[in-house]
Amino acid sequence: MAALAMGDYRGAANMLDEVVSAKPDLARAHEMLGGIALGVLDDYPRALRHLEISYRLHREVGDFAAAARASIALAQVEVAGGNGAGARGWLGRAKRLIDEIGPCVEEGYYRIAMMGCEVPDVIELEASSSRALEVARTFRDTNLEVRALADSGLALISLGRTADGLKRLDEALTAVISGEVRDLVTCGFTCCAVVSACSLLGDIDRLTRLIENLRRVASERFNGFQPPILTSHCHQTYGGMLSEAGRWEEAEAELRRAVEVSVGAGHRAAAMAGLAELRIHQNRTSEAAVLLRGWEDRLETAPAQARLHDARDELDVAASTLRWALREQATNVVASAALLAHLVDVECRRGAEYVSVADDVARRLEAIADSLASPGIRAMARLSRGRVQTARGEDASATLQAALRDLGNDERPRLRAEVHLALAEAERERDVAAATTQARAALAIFERLGARRDADRAAVLLRSVGVSVRARADTTNRNAPGALSRREREVVPLIAEGLSNAEIAKRLFVTPKTIEHHVTSILGRLDLRTRTEIAAWAHRTAVKI
Repeated sequence: MAALAMGDYRGAANMLDEVVSAKPDLARAHEMLGGIALGVLDDYPRALRHLEISYRLHREVGDFAAAARASIALAQVEVAGGNGAGARGWLGRAKRLIDEIGPCVEEGYYRIAMMGCEVPDVIELEASSSRALEVARTFRDTNLEVRALADSGLALISLGRTADGLKRLDEALTAVISGEVRDLVTCGFTCCAVVSACSLLGDIDRLTRLIENLRRVASERFNGFQPPILTSHCHQTYGGMLSEAGRWEEAEAELRRAVEVSVGAGHRAAAMAGLAELRIHQNRTSEAAVLLRGWEDRLETAPAQARLHDARDELDVAASTLRWALREQATNVVASAALLAHLVDVECRRGAEYVSVADDVARRLEAIADSLASPGIRAMARLSRGRVQTARGEDASATLQAALRDLGNDERPRLRAEVHLALAEAERERDVAAATTQARAALAIFERLGARRDADRAAVLLRSVGVSVRARADTTNRNAPGALSRREREVVPLIAEGLSNAEIAKRLFVTPKTIEHHVTSILGRLDLRTRTEIAAWAHRTAVKI
């Protein structure tokens, strides 16, 4: 307990290991150790092992409340590990125990067992978090109250009640930042709700302040230790928003940080997918393919996989990938919106026989936009409708102009550029001057972002209406050592020596995970496939440290 109070989580876990070795039937020690492994160390196998022991021991002595707590934590572990059936089973056990106990604070924790951002049905989230808030206030449980405030705030924003939702989120976040709440699971779940709300609203400024505050809190209160539950989701979502805003260097830094701090496969896959999407927009598809290799089974990478297939003109496979992702998360309306928008675009480009399919998909997206208070999603829905209208030969100008108005001052330049380009395509046959104006606007945004592939699309459209466009040279020489960063140039000769990632990490005083990321980046930058090819390239180019 003293180690936890000082923020020494690994030290506390090591001490608890000694305790359970000496007294294996001490349920509370197993419960604490499992909680640290889940909420702080992101070590799911360790968490599962100790929480299962804790559950069994609590049941044996008839402490149903403690057993219910262990069941809820075990459900969270199973979700983190991608085992939905296991999570449902443990939640079922928790519910049965709570029913036997009667009114208890554990009911509140059961109601919000899952992170708010992982509950696909926002109406269900609002109802369950409201009930949890009632329970928290009845039993005067501050941790539960803060988590319930955060989840209900996210639900209210998702339902369009933005002012009420932000008020609750700000109250919950204040409790975390001020130190009123010190439990890291509560802190992590609360911050995930705030991050998800910022993403839904496109509020980068609010999210930037959150990240800065979390870093300060970690430095001041936890001796610099940053548990993954506080950082991986934050960095991943922040990186995605920065990417959408066109701040790609910052986005890459955040996504790389998310990769480094994520131990769980889901968070790591999502961060790798975010980096891959950046590479696709930069027309560095071979690098994107390397980043996604080995993650094809993960739902988190499906949007990036579809983008990669799209970039390769594999439209049938792109559509199939998007439909798979949509089936797997059918009730998650927020996550589904971008997938539906991409699917409309793909179906419209597959040919005239698929336009009716695109129309059905656009209707689904419009229904989601009507249910959420998100300018970005509303603009995506109008863009999709405009694309269907254009494919049918109808006038889409009014619809697409409305999409631009929806965006207003929203920091989504790539989406804005897509709307300008869609407007140019809609006007091409009717008004060449208007099409030229819109295509130039799209080209300017894409070039500012460094989105070479998208800039090429705008340039092609301009040339199709007779406008001369000077191609911007891509000066990147993939075979030159200068294509690599300084650190990557240090790693290459060590790979050529035959050293493992762990051995290279020891030489360079970094973690093996960091070296793994550098190796992935080197493969992508040089368009190579194996470490052997890196070694051969190093010998050809005589790269030295």
